[in-house]
Amino acid sequence: MSERLNLRGNSGFTIIELIAVAAIIAVMAAIAIPNIISWIPVIRVNSAARDMVSEMQLVRMKAVSEKNDYVITFDTTTNQYSIYDDGDNDFSTAGVEASELVKTVDIDANYSGIQFGYVAGETGTSGTAISTSVTFSSLNVTFEPNGTANKNGSIYLIPTEDIANSRRDRQRAITVIQTGRIKLWKYDSGSSPSWK
Repeated sequence: MSERLNLRGNSGFTIIELIAVAAIIAVMAAIAIPNIISWIPVIRVNSAARDMVSEMQLVRMKAVSEKNDYVITFDTTTNQYSIYDDGDNDFSTAGVEASELVKTVDIDANYSGIQFGYVAGETGTSGTAISTSVTFSSLNVTFEPNGTANKNGSIYLIPTEDIANSRRDRQRAITVIQTGRIKLWKYDSGSSPSWK
């Protein structure tokens, strides 16, 4: 009998206690997982936009340090952008030369579910209606050796699922002005203007 009392004195968890803890963890996971899943597109669109801004800033710095043009081209059909080191500064006349390609970034491959795009009827960073996801004429911008850009323009990124359901709050924009300034914008429907 004393052995039995001694065994009961050992510390440990009963099966009922383990089942109760497992049930609590399951309930907490059921509540938390949908919220975590809804954050994934936000994380991806933010990463895609920040990485594109970083690439553009690096390209601008390389144009200055190497004293030649760097060109970024955008393909809205394939959701890719390409960077070219235009060492002979002839892009405006010769166009893209395969030998000058530095890299191509596939947005959808690197940031699943993100694309060039916008919600139809939306006003852009300039205050006018957005009509295209990349507003640079000829879908390219050149950074010149003095640090300037050859044109103004904007790029709009959005989670693919947000286009169909007109969800605006996860849109991001990147603008480049001719002085070479590159700016990242976030859409905020609760403020005026909407792009911050």
